[in-house]
Amino acid sequence: MISSNPSCRQYRRIAHLNVTHRRRQNFYALPSAEWQLLSAPPFNFLKTLERVDDAIDANADIAAEILEIGLESFGLRNEHGLNQIDWHGEAKSSDLDKARSTIRQFYRDWSSEGATERRASYGPVMRDIDGAFAKVADKGAIKILVPGAGKY
Repeated sequence: MISSNPSCRQYRRIAHLNVTHRRRQNFYALPSAEWQLLSAPPFNFLKTLERVDDAIDANADIAAEILEIGLESFGLRNEHGLNQIDWHGEAKSSDLDKARSTIRQFYRDWSSEGATERRASYGPVMRDIDGAFAKVADKGAIKILVPGAGKY
């Protein structure tokens, strides 16, 4: 939680900088005739960048909610809603990778758009589990170790 806080807080700014800001700079560095051509139909490059910006903002909102719930879950907020830990410093590249990975996992596991990836990722495992335990009457008694899932 401590290492992911800076990455969640900085995800929006860094993603916009690395993904769309630099592309816009490169786009406008093109000769005028070329960037005007690419900004018009059928290319609409600037509209594409706007949609990417909107997706980054939606992902950043998810990252912020994950962070807030995590802080509350681990008791890292005081009665005024402020962090009890003095968060400072910059997120490392590996921390930002964690934030991106978490957002991708939420997308895959919880959105209707992630259903195809869910089927591709989990389908083979679920079929093997169904086959391995086909003759077990009480499916609720089955316990399966899932590495990285924690102990519950």
